[in-house]
Amino acid sequence: MRSRLVLAFLLASSPGLFGQTPPASAVQVIMPEAADTAAAYTLPGRTEPAESARVFTRATGIVRSRAFDIGDTVKAGEILAVIDVPDLDRAVEAARATLEQAQVLADNARTLAGRSADLFTSRAISREESDQRAADAAASAAAVRVAQAALDRLVEQQGFATVRAPFDAVVAARNFDRGDRVRGDAATSEGWLYHLVRLDTLRFVVGATPDLALRLAPGARANVRFNEFPGRTFPAAITRTSRIFDAASGTMRVELLLENPDLALPAGLTGNVTFDLPPAAGAWLVPNNTLLTRVGQSALAIVRDGRVAFVDVVPGRNFGARLEVTSAALAADTPVIVNPNAMLRAGDAVTFTVPAR
Repeated sequence: MRSRLVLAFLLASSPGLFGQTPPASAVQVIMPEAADTAAAYTLPGRTEPAESARVFTRATGIVRSRAFDIGDTVKAGEILAVIDVPDLDRAVEAARATLEQAQVLADNARTLAGRSADLFTSRAISREESDQRAADAAASAAAVRVAQAALDRLVEQQGFATVRAPFDAVVAARNFDRGDRVRGDAATSEGWLYHLVRLDTLRFVVGATPDLALRLAPGARANVRFNEFPGRTFPAAITRTSRIFDAASGTMRVELLLENPDLALPAGLTGNVTFDLPPAAGAWLVPNNTLLTRVGQSALAIVRDGRVAFVDVVPGRNFGARLEVTSAALAADTPVIVNPNAMLRAGDAVTFTVPAR
């Protein structure tokens, strides 16, 4: 009798025990709405120079003059600074003298080799002596080429004593003054002379989330705005994407080119870029309180054939109370569970009522 009472108690308190089906839970659902209207994607970003270079010199000496300072604009090829290199100048003179000496010796050896050929024909000298003079002439010619190469190297290095701008730019920083001693090839990374930036065209760099990054392509147009320039809109175009998502931020680097002919915009200025794109295929709008995270992946809990199922989604634009998500598993008649309980498991039986729209 006692064992029957215990069994009856277990059946009453645990309906799923001994093969009995637990009662279905009641859940609240909502039907997703198609994101069929284009909306603006706005992302923060920052301007960067189109080109940037730290100018060094390969000549070691004393700075004789500098022509530009911070904030000045320079043209490609303009002289930025001149360095006195007396040791290098003397080395160039010595190399020229060595070349002249080698040329004289080569001319003499060539003349002797020519005469030796005639003397050998008349049997006045032996073949061995004739061959030796021909070899001396060839060696002297090679010595001329070696001396010429040494001179060319020194002259090229002497040319670095005149520091020129590699492109049209603005001087962002200066790291020397007249009278300073600068070192050439042995210079460290801190031994630069000028930091030049090209600002007539700027890069506008943003970090795009996957839902947006995969829809952007080079050439797409956008508009950039800055709080410091109220009422002005700056057109820009996408030039490149990094094609890799950063592991830390989960975003992809996207670069736009922004024309800045009047140099009104500085580099390092923060603004916002707006992309007007059509909705992605398979994009739906659902309430924010339907989204959950499972094993690091955004997902929705839905009802399929009276049971709970989970579908992975890619979140997109946030419209406040509603969120755009992308998934091929959703449809207009898919019941999406609102405020999914943490105790819900895939396969749990549920009941729901479809709310009136």
